[in-house]
Amino acid sequence: PIALLQMLQQNELVKSGTDRKGITVSPEELDKEIKERMIGNSPQFADLPEDQVDREFNEAYVQYLNTANLSEDEHRGLVRNNLLKAKLKDSLGEAIPTSSKQAKMSWIVIPSKRDQGEDAMIVSLKAVETVSRGLEIGEDFALLAEKYSEDRETAVNGGYYGWVAEGAFGILDETIFSLSDGDTSEAIETGDTTYFFTVSETDEDRLVDEDMLNRLKEVALLEWLREEQGNHRITSCFGGGSAGGPCDWQMDWLTKRIRTAMPEDPNQ
Repeated sequence: PIALLQMLQQNELVKSGTDRKGITVSPEELDKEIKERMIGNSPQFADLPEDQVDREFNEAYVQYLNTANLSEDEHRGLVRNNLLKAKLKDSLGEAIPTSSKQAKMSWIVIPSKRDQGEDAMIVSLKAVETVSRGLEIGEDFALLAEKYSEDRETAVNGGYYGWVAEGAFGILDETIFSLSDGDTSEAIETGDTTYFFTVSETDEDRLVDEDMLNRLKEVALLEWLREEQGNHRITSCFGGGSAGGPCDWQMDWLTKRIRTAMPEDPNQ
């Protein structure tokens, strides 16, 4: 529920921000995006008549809406929000430099697993201790990453991530860019995850590749959302009608409407 509430808040902030910036989504863009989501750009449709493709799309769309329990207006609103967010991200990305200071790094990622129970959390803590001890006595970073890192995409390559632009990893930037070539960090805890870093090379002015640019755009969007939240007064209400909360009137209002609609005879 909290994650859903945050998403709804972000959607409203994005709508407000894109309105101010003059960013819009045309009906044609919306139709195209929905059609691509439903049937994609599969080659199987390339040689079909347009009316048959439309029938395939309509059938898939109706089935999806029924399965998701959404009206067409509700779904179009969700897709519109996603498109607005993407356009806002690209707009913010225009201010990102095409080159920046970068570090060629590898990492070991160990989640705390606090939400998975005590046994899982203990296993995670032991992994952190083992990696810390191993690095202290000079064990190979790549071998430790292959065995203990839970970012399996990089773990299979010895924890190698690649070139990282300054500003791409938030609070982790300070550690990454404080390391000299060949240095390895101590355990860096962020609450939910523990990280270990090693940097093999640095470049003061390197061209930012497309994947890293997309990450920097995501960071820019998150920073923009945080700033926007600070510019607005946002309240969330979970009134139950009896706790005396500031929003309990909503439950009281609903209760009165239900009672009004009910027959006087409770047996009817």
